[in-house]
Amino acid sequence: MKKEILFSLFCIVLSLTSCKENRLDVRTDCVNGQSQKKVLFIGLDGCRTDALLAANTPALDSLMNQAVVSLHCDRGAHTVSVPGWSTLLHGVNPDKHSLTSNSFRGNNYKRYPDLFHYINLYHSDLSLATITHWADFLRITTFEDYANFFKTDEKVKDDAIRLIENCTPDVLLLHFDDIDGAGHNKGFAPNIPEYIQSIEYNDQLTQEIMEVIYQREATLNEEWLVIVATDHGGNGTGHGGQDDLEETRFVFLIVRTPQQSRVDIPSSHNVDVMPTILEYLQIPINDDWDLDGRSLLQ
Repeated sequence: MKKEILFSLFCIVLSLTSCKENRLDVRTDCVNGQSQKKVLFIGLDGCRTDALLAANTPALDSLMNQAVVSLHCDRGAHTVSVPGWSTLLHGVNPDKHSLTSNSFRGNNYKRYPDLFHYINLYHSDLSLATITHWADFLRITTFEDYANFFKTDEKVKDDAIRLIENCTPDVLLLHFDDIDGAGHNKGFAPNIPEYIQSIEYNDQLTQEIMEVIYQREATLNEEWLVIVATDHGGNGTGHGGQDDLEETRFVFLIVRTPQQSRVDIPSSHNVDVMPTILEYLQIPINDDWDLDGRSLLQ
């Protein structure tokens, strides 16, 4: 909620022109997916690794059992959401995408475009979708056939299941915001009951989504790459300006494929997410794109 209020004030102060640079476009075309290989990205905003491990999370534990798992993933500098999600979904660090605060002004997205740009470049027939609890998340990517914002994590989950069952996008990005909200309200720490409860609640939502995906894999021969990631951890009731704090900067990354046995890797970077998805979709990475990460597929 704080993010939406801050964004509204930001627009009023800076005028409509500046806010149109990356518009909050809502698109509601449910385009049928074409590929047997699917991608689901689950973003759990503000989820600390030690708190995730302390929480009761059977759905995420199950995903980890079929995944490359990093519990020491460097999310990079500038520990707030806009730089964090931009690093994940543009495949480059802030020194390239040029975002260091929760503002999109001065971004270098034209030189370093988002994941969907490259997918559309090679596979314009694929169905792309984003569903988020944080409206600004819609400003980070382009080319979606479907892009929508909801005011609760539960409604994000409900719409994700509806979409998967009705048109099954080839690539679906989900953003959940309750964990970050609990951190700001009560504290980012494994000893804060409300923070742990928010993680466990998001695990329940993930379980409902994964039940649909597991069923589709069993009956329709679909193969889903499922990536679970976060943009930052936190300390106290904040996370900004905490580049040097382990609990804020170093997060987790789960890269699940159907035939994968669990592999724990000692380190990774959030910039690894984009090349991982591109490789899974068999999109060759051009050196001219100047991406910072590497694929984590085994």
